Amino acid sequence: MNSVSTQSVNRTILVPMRTVLTLILFIGLISSGFAQESAKYFKSAITKAQSGAMAEAIADFDKCISLDPNYADAYYWRGVAKAAMGNSLDALTDFEKCTSLDKGNAQAYLTAGNLYNQEGNPEAALRNLDAAVNLMPDNMVARLQRGKAHTNLGEGHHELAIKDYDAVLAVDKANFDAYINRGISNRQLNRYDDAIRDFTDAIRVNKMSDIGYINRGIAYRMKEEFENAIADYTQAIVVNPNSSDAFYNRGIAYSKRDQHQDAIRDFSKAISINPEDADSFMNRGIEKVITGKKDDGCADIVKAANLGLKDAIQARNEWCKF
Repeated sequence: MNSVSTQSVNRTILVPMRTVLTLILFIGLISSGFAQESAKYFKSAITKAQSGAMAEAIADFDKCISLDPNYADAYYWRGVAKAAMGNSLDALTDFEKCTSLDKGNAQAYLTAGNLYNQEGNPEAALRNLDAAVNLMPDNMVARLQRGKAHTNLGEGHHELAIKDYDAVLAVDKANFDAYINRGISNRQLNRYDDAIRDFTDAIRVNKMSDIGYINRGIAYRMKEEFENAIADYTQAIVVNPNSSDAFYNRGIAYSKRDQHQDAIRDFSKAISINPEDADSFMNRGIEKVITGKKDDGCADIVKAANLGLKDAIQARNEWCKF
């Protein structure tokens, strides 16, 4: 009897083509269903956001994203809704997620950059606004916001900031913010006359804003033109009697002219408007010490130190040992 040896054979079991097509169709139907459902929540969320119902809109955006985690526009508009509710950090997270999914979403970069500027993070603002400008080179809002990021970054960035403001003003000669911010960059570069021209143009555009007067006053003070500085701060106070910055800066100018009682009066007014104004406490304290009221002056300096002002901490340790 012949022995028959068994052999192991690798056999591929093929799924009938009809079954494959059925599976593809089934998966497609599920995906289409999810897409339709997520689109429904997205549309509902947009409608609610437009009516001002931000919390309800966010809830619908949440449902949309749970169904489609790669829905870039849903992240963007949820971020807009969160920003409108004052939740900046979560909004920025959504904007960053949106741009990671859709690197061509110029509006998301711009909105994120603007919000980063507001939140005091110029590095992140610049990263987003560079992308926005690259995608929208003729968008002057993006150029203005990028200029602000450069100005806020300070040394080494002011020339770049001025280029952006120049581009904005070439298109819009009545752009108040561009004049103000270009003036600040010029002032930081010690180009005081250029800064004064910029702030004068800003005042021409809007005579009822204290910002132009205060900033021009600072430029005059840097030039040691204290009379002009005081005149500008005084006009800022006429325009806005509750401007603690105007009273503070006028107090500094009075101090430079050795008008110590006038300086003390202005610092006191600034403090009455803003009780957390550490700079005004510090400078009022110095003026009191100068005029022979060391105990009262040191009380102000200690208050400024307690508010966290580093210069006041040093002054307290040097002058106010009790």
